[in-house]
Amino acid sequence: MIDYTLFSEKVGYDWANKKMIVRVYEHLKNVMDSDGKKSWTEVIRQMLGNNPNGFVVNGYYSTIRTILKDIKVIEIGHGYFRKGVNWDRFYSEDEDWSWFVTDTNRGGYGKIIK
Repeated sequence: MIDYTLFSEKVGYDWANKKMIVRVYEHLKNVMDSDGKKSWTEVIRQMLGNNPNGFVVNGYYSTIRTILKDIKVIEIGHGYFRKGVNWDRFYSEDEDWSWFVTDTNRGGYGKIIK
């Protein structure tokens, strides 16, 4: 039998979510640092290119967007998409991602724990 307690203590139960955050990491930074349109759709479009498989943005990546909003890496409002107060912390080379946890079981959320 696998000891999932040890796994969650050493790796964290949210490792799959953080793996998905890594996929958008570079693209989010590129979009936010560009002079172009700043939107989540642009982040996903940059990541997937011409979208050959007809990927719909509404779905798992929307949950990742919600998590990034909850942990204040980005701010999304009516008519704007900008860097949040934890942007520098998220992109810092001196800090890992143990300061927040994620969950997608109930529509997705992120929570700052330290």
